Amino acid sequence: MASAFLAIEASQRAMGVAIRATPGAPIEALEVPPSTDSEDHLMQVIDAACRGAGVSPAGIAAIAVSIGPGGFTGLRVACATAKAIADVTGCALVAVPSALVVARECVRAGAIGDGACTVALASKAHDAWCTPVDVKGGMPSGAGGALLSGDGAPLRGALIADAHVPAALAARFPEGCIPARWSAAACLEVGEFLRAEGQEIDPLALAPLYPRPPEAVSLWEARHGGRVR
Repeated sequence: MASAFLAIEASQRAMGVAIRATPGAPIEALEVPPSTDSEDHLMQVIDAACRGAGVSPAGIAAIAVSIGPGGFTGLRVACATAKAIADVTGCALVAVPSALVVARECVRAGAIGDGACTVALASKAHDAWCTPVDVKGGMPSGAGGALLSGDGAPLRGALIADAHVPAALAARFPEGCIPARWSAAACLEVGEFLRAEGQEIDPLALAPLYPRPPEAVSLWEARHGGRVR
């Protein structure tokens, strides 16, 4: 019977894969080397992680995918890879908002405890994608997010943000700003929690979370005078 849980965190330049062979077993994590123009390493690392944990393709029960916001290419590759594996093995898929990955990794690192916080990602110019998060028993939960600037920032505990958070937004949080952290292990743990809550997703519905039109799409439209179809 399939029991392994796999996780893919590819929302950032530093990508990773994590696997738990059986419930309660230690998490094993591997970094994914940067892709090149001719080669993508994600599937190779997934294969290595499964072999190292003694897990066959048929032994994968579920895959958690960090869906963003984050890098355009990494998110697309992660979602496409997870869909392909699910199509072949029939395993379940869990879409994990990257804000929950960040919050869980901050818990793992001891940077935050239980309570409310706001995770700000995909910062650009004057706004960022802000997700209200509640942490209970060390596990974050939160639904939805929005592009907010300093004028519209919700005051919910501490701010966890990427390195480019607008100063006006950060200034709205008197408890200070905690640097965002990501890991495939955190994605796996949140994925397990969400699956236990019944939050699986149809493979056809798995898609990256983009708070703004991807830059590649905007450039195409600017150069060709039309929308990408």
